[in-house]
Order: sequence, then C-alpha cells, then structure tokens
Amino acid sequence: MLIGLSFNASRSIYTWGGFTTQWYGQVFANSVYMGAFGTSLWIAILTTALSIVLGTLAGIAVARRAAGRFSLFWDALVLLPLIIPEIIEALSIILFYNVVGIPNGVLATVLGHTVFSVSFVALIVRARMADLGKSYEEASMVLGANRIETFTRVLFPLAAPAVVAGAFLAFAASFDDVVKSSFTTDAFTRTLPIIVFSASRKVLTPGLNALATLMVVISFTAAILRGLVERKATSA
Repeated sequence: MLIGLSFNASRSIYTWGGFTTQWYGQVFANSVYMGAFGTSLWIAILTTALSIVLGTLAGIAVARRAAGRFSLFWDALVLLPLIIPEIIEALSIILFYNVVGIPNGVLATVLGHTVFSVSFVALIVRARMADLGKSYEEASMVLGANRIETFTRVLFPLAAPAVVAGAFLAFAASFDDVVKSSFTTDAFTRTLPIIVFSASRKVLTPGLNALATLMVVISFTAAILRGLVERKATSA
C-alpha cells in the first residue's frame, strides 16, 4: 500500500489520481531529506564497522573459552540490549553521556547504536564458531602458524558467513533506529527515520510515502546483498 501510494498523482494519499513519479523527484531535490539520508548512512556504516570488530572478537573468544561461571554473565550481558525496552536503553545511554561528558552528535549516536548492534554480531559469530569446533585452528597451530596467522587465515574466514549476517543486521538496526537516535542526535545530525517519524505526526503526504519507499528499497537491497555475500562466503 505504501509503495503503491507513493506513485499517486493526487496530493491526497487516500484518493488515487493517476500514476506519477514527481514525488520521488521532490524527495531527491529536498536538501533536508538528502542530508538526513547521508547522516543515517554514515552512522550506520560506522556502527556496522565497530560492531563487526567488537562482535567478531567477542564471539570467537567466548566460543573458544571453556564453559565456566562467567559464561552465564556473558550471555546476559550480550542479550541485555536485545531484551530490555529500547526506550529504557536510550535513557540509560543519554544519562551515561551526561555523566562522562559526551555531547550529542554523530559520535554519540554511533556509540549508542553499537551498544545494541554488537549483540547481533557476537551471538551469530559465537554460534558459528561453536559449531565448527577447534580442529581447524589446532591443525593450523600444529603446522607452524602463530596466533595472528591462525586468526587471519583460519578463524576469520571460517567466521565470515556469520560476520556478514551480523553486519547486515547491525546496519539495518542502525539505519532504521528512531528511539536511540532521538536521544543522541542534535539539530545538525537528524537521521532519516527521525525525519519520517516527525513528518508522519503532522500530515501524511505522497512525498512522505516516496521517502519511506526509498528506505524500504535500501533495507530490501541490504537483505539481498547479505544473502548473496553469505552464500559466496559459505561456498568459498
């Protein structure tokens, strides 16, 4: 319904007035929309990069660590951002920023998104490495490779499908986030979901439908790329 009405020539989103693509032209010509899109994309890319590094290292480390009394604590720590209400998480983040003196902006938003998104990567990588066992890396060490070579040439390639899956989840979670972004952005770093949310509370327009459709296309494209890259990494 949303995608279909984004091509509606009528200014009323409830009355069909013919087919048109004029609203997409207005979206691309709108500097506010394009600026917010660039900000959202930049934040999502930085969040994904941090989530990949931290989540991959954490997932592999825990998968290779013998089960002990700290295993349950790690599980709870990683699952906590996925379980607690997002509004509570956002409130906790902004309170922490106020205490340590981190101002709102791109950095604050990236850190806030990473706290949530890193859980996707860590959990998926841990599950992947736990299923593979330690035989590959032990064989690498026996054949003379050091720990760095074993990680870069054995462990990371084995974890690649899980890293790819977690990366796209982290990207989508960051790009589409509204709640944490509302708490951590400032007037100069408004993201695209915030723009859509603010506009939808006023008057629904075909232009807003076109903007939302573009966001759907981006998310759908990310999902397709994730499947293609993961399939290639798995078959390699």
